[in-house]
Amino acid sequence: MLVIIDMQNHILDHKNGSYVAKAKTIIPKIAERLNSARQNGEYVLFTKDVPIRYKGTLTEENDSFQIISQLQPLAHEKVLQKYYYTLSPEILLDLKRTLFKSKKEQKTIEIVGVETNLCVFSNTLALQGAFPEADFIINCELVASSDQDEEALKLLKRFNIDVKEK
Repeated sequence: MLVIIDMQNHILDHKNGSYVAKAKTIIPKIAERLNSARQNGEYVLFTKDVPIRYKGTLTEENDSFQIISQLQPLAHEKVLQKYYYTLSPEILLDLKRTLFKSKKEQKTIEIVGVETNLCVFSNTLALQGAFPEADFIINCELVASSDQDEEALKLLKRFNIDVKEK
């Protein structure tokens, strides 16, 4: 399974508080990994982060919260909206049930995306709790953060996450 964390338009807007300067460099690499996942029939999951204050408002559908055009999900790919740093327990349980019913056993889960120290970090641990038998991979070339990348990746290694160095 490939999980793409919060690759939304607002991370490219330097006027936005969610701007991630390094995001531009990982978009082509994530697009390449996404194409590979699609060709190999991997389950692809996207997360969208929307601040809780916009939940249920028209702003929630604002273009800044949409997935970056180069990474647009296909109709059959799952997009999960979250209002906090991580997916909620209810969403994780539903995801686990969906994959169990479809017999799509998850042996390897690769996490890519932005805010390594927050959203990538917390969603990796949440997914690890939901899929404890899966192997988790983070390729350093496919994640970016405003700060604390290295510290977050070191800590993830302590949780038995396979962090692939550049």
